[in-house]
Formats: sequence, structure tokens, C-alpha cells
Amino acid sequence: MAEPRFWQSAAHPLSLALMPVSLVYRGLEAANRKVTQTQHPGKPVICVGNLTAGGAGKTPTVRWLAEQLAAQGRRPAILSRGYGGEEKGPLKVLANAHNAAQVGDEPLMLAADWPVYVGADRMQSLRLAVQDGADLMIKDDGFQNPSMAHHFNLIVVDGATGIGNGRLLPSGPMRQPLAVALDRLDALLVLGAPKHASLALLMDAVEAFGKPVFSGRIDAKKTATKTTTQTGSEKVYGFCGIAKPEKFRASLEAQGYQVSDVRAFSDHHDFSEADAKQLLALETPLITTEKDMARLQGAKPESARAQLAAAADVLKVELKVDNQAALLQAIETAIADGQANQNYKSY
Repeated sequence: MAEPRFWQSAAHPLSLALMPVSLVYRGLEAANRKVTQTQHPGKPVICVGNLTAGGAGKTPTVRWLAEQLAAQGRRPAILSRGYGGEEKGPLKVLANAHNAAQVGDEPLMLAADWPVYVGADRMQSLRLAVQDGADLMIKDDGFQNPSMAHHFNLIVVDGATGIGNGRLLPSGPMRQPLAVALDRLDALLVLGAPKHASLALLMDAVEAFGKPVFSGRIDAKKTATKTTTQTGSEKVYGFCGIAKPEKFRASLEAQGYQVSDVRAFSDHHDFSEADAKQLLALETPLITTEKDMARLQGAKPESARAQLAAAADVLKVELKVDNQAALLQAIETAIADGQANQNYKSY
């Protein structure tokens, strides 16, 4: 979802006006944690979550983790709720058979390289993944959901936006009280320079709880497949439906593209035929994100959406983590401890 601007201000009138609603939200969130019975998964589960609503970089982190763990000989599977998809699951996502309307754009994107399972009940998805040979689960989001216990909680935060004004939804972006999250997270991963004022307090608090703080960044991978060249110096027109479109533009410019403009749609936008025709009518080469291209997959061959998918280039990104060996060692230690002592992170 796109973040409202007032989430970044503690003094904004709308944020102040919504504080009574946040108190109701706080009570409901606490009640949910109290009454929900946490299930033990029986297999190692690493949860990649965030503290706030909106984009923080979880999907590139999930992909990076899958790559690193597979390189160590693990057989990871990714568990997703399938946000935006109509399928309730559990089912394994097939990149060449499903579309984003069925399973969600992020699961479809990840399924091009990794086994991904979607479903409202992630314990059922886990069982299906185990039947297919997976020996470790990477849970995409769901840190605040108490229904499944985890071996390790890796929390991702955006260095530019931090935790905003620190208030609970809808007055601010926080999905649960910070004290609750600090008690359960195992490591914090700050993506990008920690510019936001809230991050100094957050990082100090995490370390005060005896948890490590890691830093990383999401870099664009220079590719050229359709309309662009390897130099990256040509003029392009970007389009995207992501939570933070300004980051897409910044990534393009960092790669040397001359960006004539970026058309920003709502997060998880379902491109219509009219949208596609308008974009195709432009004379400038088109470029978009991997997630947006996933939503164009499976369009009817004669449609404008299919033509747009064929014409547009994709800016791919990858996560780079500083001191990644220490993070991976922390995860391995937690998994070993969990398997030996049945030590899960539960509510």
C-alpha cells in the first residue's frame, strides 16, 4: 500500500484525529495475540517481516535468503499469503500456469526461481511444501500473525522512512506496539542509509534488547533485454504500481537512465487495457519493475496488456547485505537451537 504522508508526522491533524481509532486497533491486536493458539511448525521457519504497513524491502530479502540458504545445501520453500490473489490455497505457484490475479504478484515473481506456496493457512502451505521435499521455510510477511511459531524473525525496515511517527494504525504505520515487536524479533535489517529520525531510537532499542542490527541495500541489476541498451544512457519512461514509486525512479537514475517521467499507479495495480494502450502510445522506450511485469503475465495474446509486457523492459534488483556471514550464522544458530530444544519464537 502507498503510505499516507501524515504517517511521517506526529503533529499532523489527521494523525492526531485518528489516535482513538488506533487505541481500538491496539486492543484488537492484543486480543488476537491472547486468544490465538500458536502452532509449532515442525520444520525451521524464518519469518521475513516488517514493523509497519507499506513497502520495506521484504521480497528482495526473501529472495536473497532463499539464494543463500540453497547455497548451503538447504531446500527452502517460500510461504506467502498470496496478497491480491483470489486463490485461497494451499497451492504451489506455477510461474508458467498461474497469473497474479490468482496468486498475487510477489509470489508469482518469486516462483520463477523458487518453490512458492500460497494460502490463507500457512500451516497447510507448510505441509504441502514438506511433501514436495522442502526442509526449511521462509515466511514472507506474517511477523505479527501469532498462528505459527518461528525459529528466527528477521525484521526489515526502510532507511528512508523508518517507522514513521511510531504510532499504530491508522494514526501511524505501526502494525503492533514496538515493545511487543522488540521482544520477538531476532535481528533488524536496515535497507538503505538510516536517514529517518526514528531509526536512531529503533536501532538503539533493538541493541538494548541484545539483538543485532544489520545494514543492506537494494541495488538495480543492469540488464538489457528489449528496448534498452547496456549503456543505460537512453531516455526511458517508467511505470509502476508499488508502494514507493520514488525508489523506482531513483534506481533508474542511479543506473544512468534519462527518465522522461514515471507514471505511478496504486500499489498492486491491475493494469487495464486502457492503461496499456496509453503507455504503448508513448514514443519513449518503456521500463517497469519485476512485480509490475508479473501482473502483466498471462494476458491474452491479442490484448494491449500482452503487447505492453512484450514491449517494456524490466529493472531487476538484488539485495546486498553488509556482514552477511554474521546474519546467516545467527540464523543457523537459531535453527540448530530450535531443533535441539524446540525453542520457537511464539506469543
